[in-house]
Amino acid sequence: MSDKQFKVQVVTPSGIVLDKEVEEIVAPGVMGEFGVLIGHTPMLTFIKPGVLSYLENDKFIKFAVGAGFCEVLKDSVAVLVDLAFKAEDIDLSEAKSEVQSLEQQLAQIDQAADPESFKGMSDKLKVAQVKVGLAS
Repeated sequence: MSDKQFKVQVVTPSGIVLDKEVEEIVAPGVMGEFGVLIGHTPMLTFIKPGVLSYLENDKFIKFAVGAGFCEVLKDSVAVLVDLAFKAEDIDLSEAKSEVQSLEQQLAQIDQAADPESFKGMSDKLKVAQVKVGLAS
């Protein structure tokens, strides 16, 4: 590990999706996107569905991620999210079908009667939309 790199892990309920030494990450925080470099001030924040990327060999590698948390320490970052998909592994036609299906399911949920289900489905839809964007 060089003096510019730090360890980043992306973990979902299914397991570890990413475990690398990187120079920088950019994550979708609930207050807006934020970047992390080595030596960043420690923090704990919420992650919203969006694009998480890390810098490797002067190129950003992107993931579609769901909601979760991010813990930044001096020399490591742990991202705990419900979903994570590497951009290069996303099939565009499958992602488009997923968006259509989730839009139909979301339309069936009464937001006032079941706000928790509505939020969960809405977050899944946002991740599917990000997948479409990354695969296009």
